Amino acid sequence: MLNPSRLQSLAALIAIAAWMLLAHPYQGLRHDGILYFGQALLNSRVPGLSDDIFFAAGSQDRYSIYSHLMVPLYEHLGVTATHIGVLLVGWLLMLGAVLALLRRFAPTQNFPLWGLLALAVMSPVYGGTWVFSYGEAFVTARNFAEPALLWSLVALLAGRWRIATALQVLAALFHPLMTLPVMAMSWCYLAETDRRWLWLLAAIPAVLIAALAGVPPWDGLLKTYDPYWWALVETGNRQVLLANWTLQDKLSVVLDLAVLLAVSRLRATDDWTRLLYAVVITAVAFIGLSALAVDGWHAVLLTQLQLWRAHWVAHLLAMALSPWLLARLWRVGGLWPVSACALALALLNAHIGMDHGIAALALWALASLAAWRVHEVSRTLVRLSCACILLCVLGLSVYQLDAAVQQQSWQFPNNAWGDDFFKVAAFPTVAACGFAGLMFIATKRFAGALTALSLSALLLIASATHWDQRPDIVRAVESPPASTHPFAAYLPPNASVYWPNQLVPVWSLLERPSHYAPQQGAGVLFNRDTGLLFGPRKEMYRLINDDYERCLAGASLSRSQAARLNCEKPAEHRLTTLCSHSDAPDFLVLPGRLPPEPLATWSPPVHRDLPQTYALYACSQLKPSEAL
Repeated sequence: MLNPSRLQSLAALIAIAAWMLLAHPYQGLRHDGILYFGQALLNSRVPGLSDDIFFAAGSQDRYSIYSHLMVPLYEHLGVTATHIGVLLVGWLLMLGAVLALLRRFAPTQNFPLWGLLALAVMSPVYGGTWVFSYGEAFVTARNFAEPALLWSLVALLAGRWRIATALQVLAALFHPLMTLPVMAMSWCYLAETDRRWLWLLAAIPAVLIAALAGVPPWDGLLKTYDPYWWALVETGNRQVLLANWTLQDKLSVVLDLAVLLAVSRLRATDDWTRLLYAVVITAVAFIGLSALAVDGWHAVLLTQLQLWRAHWVAHLLAMALSPWLLARLWRVGGLWPVSACALALALLNAHIGMDHGIAALALWALASLAAWRVHEVSRTLVRLSCACILLCVLGLSVYQLDAAVQQQSWQFPNNAWGDDFFKVAAFPTVAACGFAGLMFIATKRFAGALTALSLSALLLIASATHWDQRPDIVRAVESPPASTHPFAAYLPPNASVYWPNQLVPVWSLLERPSHYAPQQGAGVLFNRDTGLLFGPRKEMYRLINDDYERCLAGASLSRSQAARLNCEKPAEHRLTTLCSHSDAPDFLVLPGRLPPEPLATWSPPVHRDLPQTYALYACSQLKPSEAL
């Protein structure tokens, strides 16, 4: 007969995998995953993308082996299978690394599982402006780098620094920017016990000499952005400036560092506490240096290194260790259970965006200060205080879930009832209650463990069937038909195409350079020549972009999906003005029709979205008559 404790652990791990899928639905190509995909296309079947603004002046792809690995995978497995395979394997490796870290932190059976659940369902967003997160549900070089870096921390805690170094070098081959802060943390960790590691500081003069000699990329240490280039970076890459971070973004950093410091203070000194101090020191140093060098000096290389990314490790560890801290505070006695409840409220605020961050953090700080100073307190006061705070947690959860369900209902009218159910089930408060119930059932001897295993398996099956939430246009890109796209026959090989708010269909379905898409400006941070190309093009589309933003704001206020879809098509007079420019696009792809007869139309297969028809126009069809 199987050991009930093994069944209990298996049930918990399967349930965590299910909640991971629920909390991170697959939406296919999006965000900068589109740019990574474009780099693979450029290196394989669409060399004509070299004329696209994003690639014309070069890109940061030269610092990564990502596209060279992905091209053969795309050729042999296809886009969809490659993306899903890389994503799931990366998640499994990441969860495995975090589980190994947590088991070294506290080898008891339950805590590592609760830490893994927190990692799965809590917000993974780090840094400013809600741009980046760990364990993203789309494929980039970060999907390779993050698991390798987390396993390097496992090796580091095991005393195998050579293996840790090898894993970090491997991660750097994929994503140097994610690797740099982990290397700094590892050096800080090693230097705490062996001062010989401080000799690595001798490399700093060598770097300065390389900068003075003009050796790239170190020459960027002594360069600053000129005003025009900086203006493009400041508006197009807002997350790199701490001045652009909201108060909520900064409070999230404060909360993460406070959690790590609290854990280190409540734990006996060991390798884990040294690692936590190294993480905190590195995060503070890198974010502080970013504030000085980027916001203050506009230094090129230090801006491009995006030192604030040190927050990703701090945030991940804070989320994974938060269940241990909550349980530890609850068990201390006195007023510390009130501090635990206040921390739970602060963590919930961080998950939904820190809108009430000042009040939540102040409450946790005051509760902790009171618990530290006051040792004798009545149980009634503690219970009443905890009840009030937990009611706030419940009320905030209900409010947030109601808002999320309402937003989903108007943005996706075709949603079934199951979509709302899974949205609710993935919320941290609901997931924690469900997981606690599952663990309670699993403790009821063999029958209970088997029941918990069955429930976990059912949840995993249900979440897997619901996981694919790709928009129809993205699904058409990742699973294209074998036949040639109907627009392709009308497009000369080097024709430029403007498809409003869409980049990947132009690159992949049409296999042509995009005339303009906001994502093309991502390379401005790393290349001034890209800025010189992108800046005038962005100005050409400024009025169209302004109209789009105003339209989206109105559609959100009215909660109208029809109005939101109408925002995708620019006004005809804007397009007429656009096509009168000397640098106008050759062709336009628009949602819906204009008065001129389109050259061709195409409708992606309907799966999740409302039916949509796209029309192809030559820009010459929209030029003013006097310009003809």
